[in-house]
Amino acid sequence: MQSSKIFLVGKDESLTPMDETNYDAEATLQKLLATYPGLLPGDQIDPESPRRWLLVSQEMGVPGDTGETARWSLDHLFLDQDGIPTFVECKRAQDTRSRREVVAQMLDYAANGVEYWSIDQIRQAAAKTAEQQGKDLEEELGKLLGDGSEEFEDYWRQVAANLQERRIRLLFVMDTIPKELRRLVEFLNGEMTHVEVLAVEIKQFQSAAGEGPKALVPRVIGFTEAARSIKQTGSARRPLTWDEFIGGCDAKAADLFQEIVERARKKGDDLYLGKQGLSIRPQVQDHHATFLYCTPPGRLSFYFDPAWRSLLSPEELLALRKRLLEFDVLEETRQWTLAASVTEDNEARLRDLCDWVFAEIDRMTSKWNSEWQRGD
Repeated sequence: MQSSKIFLVGKDESLTPMDETNYDAEATLQKLLATYPGLLPGDQIDPESPRRWLLVSQEMGVPGDTGETARWSLDHLFLDQDGIPTFVECKRAQDTRSRREVVAQMLDYAANGVEYWSIDQIRQAAAKTAEQQGKDLEEELGKLLGDGSEEFEDYWRQVAANLQERRIRLLFVMDTIPKELRRLVEFLNGEMTHVEVLAVEIKQFQSAAGEGPKALVPRVIGFTEAARSIKQTGSARRPLTWDEFIGGCDAKAADLFQEIVERARKKGDDLYLGKQGLSIRPQVQDHHATFLYCTPPGRLSFYFDPAWRSLLSPEELLALRKRLLEFDVLEETRQWTLAASVTEDNEARLRDLCDWVFAEIDRMTSKWNSEWQRGD
């Protein structure tokens, strides 16, 4: 099969043909992406609001269980200007794993990354990467957000909310995308509402003599028009306002959520409105950690943030889960998350549950924060 060509136009309008060539090694492509994130074509991913990138880390460790630091290693983790974590895996077309195996590998990374990464880990990794590159993280965030924005804490809250809501992007980057991978990517992207799954083909071209400059041509693969419409209706949304949040709730849920918010405010908990709902985040040592999530029209979720899981033993976690389930109102919707929809029948039990949970959280955080301040 004849390889692709591009043509360089000289000053005298002469054309120099450049042939598609293979990368010397997978590491070459990985290094290029780390140094020049713009190779990920943000204008093709979102033509109406081109994506900009902040490199969090190259070879980002992905835990596979509580207490682990890195069972796997993701090639790159980026963030865009909306705080959407973007997982990137690089492969060369010659790699026979570039079909189904690489998709399974990426899904492993995504499932475990959103489950076990904390926002503090991501911030620390981004700061370390910036330092290694001789850059200042806040300056890089300012460039990413644009318009002179310095709302950095709001930005990190949005990153945390995106992780919790499983709003992420998966990018397979290769020199040539095989048709089998293309089909898998298009299928997954069309079926997933919150997760964007795309392939980025970055072809390399050089003159036939192998001399002179090289050219790199990126292209996004995987967006059907139907999938693009689905993603735009979800990802283009801004965080909810309080009126939008409470106005979108059923009457019973709105009353309960307002009581929860007042209680959290009196305790000094951090409250964060994301695109889907409201996070309640008490102070846990030197950061805030989500334990309660309220979603219109009336969903109440208890979420064991990685910070809680790091401070509780497995036995304590099991005991806490057992006690929550004893209220006979919650169901385990996914690992570390127990949830219920507020109804007239269960409202009283949910109020009792919230009373117990707030008291238990107060007890645990007071103990942990005192120990931390003493340096225990």
